[in-house]
Amino acid sequence: MRTVLLGLIAGVMVLAAMPACAKTCYEKAASRPVALTEEARLEPVDKPPQEDDDYVTYYTQADVEMLARLIWAEARGIGSDTERACVAWTVLNRLDSPAFEGETIAEVVTAPGQFYYPDRAPLEEEFLTLAGDVLKRWNDEKNGLDDTGRVLPAGYFWFAGDGRHNYFRDAFRGGERWDYSLESPYET
Repeated sequence: MRTVLLGLIAGVMVLAAMPACAKTCYEKAASRPVALTEEARLEPVDKPPQEDDDYVTYYTQADVEMLARLIWAEARGIGSDTERACVAWTVLNRLDSPAFEGETIAEVVTAPGQFYYPDRAPLEEEFLTLAGDVLKRWNDEKNGLDDTGRVLPAGYFWFAGDGRHNYFRDAFRGGERWDYSLESPYET
């Protein structure tokens, strides 16, 4: 009788713990970036009010915030908005290139050993505005618009900085260093 009673108590305890365990497991799974197929990645997230019904938005507010945090981490000491914007363009260049892994902005930004990304970095208005602007220009480009204000060519995937300037390259070691020769919408 005692064994049956202990078995029933143990069973009740397991059943009582299941909702908490299920909630924790769900939260962990939901917080992980999900690898999407090319077709799913290109599905519209949000449709801005446009006259053109073919315009698709390829980013979310979470992407804006992630790039703002990345710009804060990698370029907050840089005085040039063009150089800061190039940090975000580096991520987008990698996202668009088949040479790099990552199906989402989050996967590219958080790939091991690629960028310094503190997920608790502050969301400062100037970096949110800049990240949103870069994403809008990239999105316009993906929708086939010309002269969107890209400040870093598509072939530049790496950069290093000295605290005052960032230097963008088209090769991991050596390569061409970007000369900022594209017209910038940020500097006058």
